[in-house]
Amino acid sequence: MIQYLCVAVPALLAGLVQGVTGFGAGILLMMFYPFCFTMVESSAMCQFLCAVLCISIVWRYRHYVCFRMCILPLVFYFPVYLAAMRVAAGLNMDYLKPVLGIFLIVLAGYFILFDGKINISANPGTAFVCSALAGIIDAFFGIGGPTMVVYFMSVLKEKKTYLGTIQIFFMTTNLYGTVIRTLTGQLTGGMIPPLAAGAVALLLGAYVGSRVVDKIDIGKMKLLVYGVIGFAGAVTFIAGFLSPI
Repeated sequence: MIQYLCVAVPALLAGLVQGVTGFGAGILLMMFYPFCFTMVESSAMCQFLCAVLCISIVWRYRHYVCFRMCILPLVFYFPVYLAAMRVAAGLNMDYLKPVLGIFLIVLAGYFILFDGKINISANPGTAFVCSALAGIIDAFFGIGGPTMVVYFMSVLKEKKTYLGTIQIFFMTTNLYGTVIRTLTGQLTGGMIPPLAAGAVALLLGAYVGSRVVDKIDIGKMKLLVYGVIGFAGAVTFIAGFLSPI
C-alpha cells in the first residue's frame, strides 16, 4: 500500500499542475520519486507515466499535429538517448542525486528569470543541440522536456499546433524510453500495478486541473511551482550528499 501511495500521490499532484500550467508533470514526479525509489526506478517510472499523459494530450490536439516538424529532432534524439542510456547503465545513478538537485535548481531559475523570453533560430544545428540535450537528460533523469520546449516554441507560433506537435514528440520519446528501459530490465512486471495506479492518478489530476484552470491565477501558480522545484532541488542536492544509496 505504501508503494502505491508513493507512486500515486506525486502523480496526482503532477497531473494537477500539468492540467493548470500546461507543463511540469515529469519535473514534479522527479521531485518526489527519488526519495522513495532508486534513481533508475524513478526515471523509468517518470518516462512511463509521462508517456501515458502525452497520449491523452495528443488525442485532444490530434488535428493540430505537425508531424514533419518532429522528424529531424527525433532523428537526433534516438541515437543520443541510446548512447546516454549505455553510459548511465555503467554508473551508480543514485550517486547522481546531487546532480539532479542542481538540475532542478537551474530549471527553477530558468523558469523564473527567462520563461518565454528566449528565442532561437530553427535550423539543424539548434535541433541537434536541443534534441541531444533532451536525450541525455531523459536517459539520466527522465525529464529532458525543457530544451525541446525552447526549440518548438521558436519553430511553431500557433498555440494549438505547438501543443499538438510537442506532445507527439514527447509521446514518441517517452514510449521509446519505456521500451528501452523495459528491455534493459529497469521496468519490470512487478512495477505494473503501482504504475497503473499512478497513471490513473495522473490522468485524474490532469482532468481536475483542466476543470479549475479558469479559477486560478496562472502566473502565481507558476511562481509557486517554480519555487517548489527550486526547494526540492536544494533538498535533493543536500540529501544526495548526506545519504547516497
